[in-house]
Amino acid sequence: MLIKRMHKLGITSEVLQVLGFVSIFGSIATWRTAKGSGDAAHAERLGIFVGLWAPTFFALASEVAVIETSDPNL
Repeated sequence: MLIKRMHKLGITSEVLQVLGFVSIFGSIATWRTAKGSGDAAHAERLGIFVGLWAPTFFALASEVAVIETSDPNL
């Protein structure tokens, strides 16, 4: 139901895949930026937190792609 609603709102699988890659690069950027603040442990945790979004975006992209290919009327 959530996946169909995302598709109806115009969130395509391509958008979700791009968000997954942005999350990966954002994780690296966050880690490097926060690392310069002096607290290396916090920087590492924050980078990991942002990086963990990527699998979620890729899984959602996969499910939306199934909807896109299975039901052309949506």
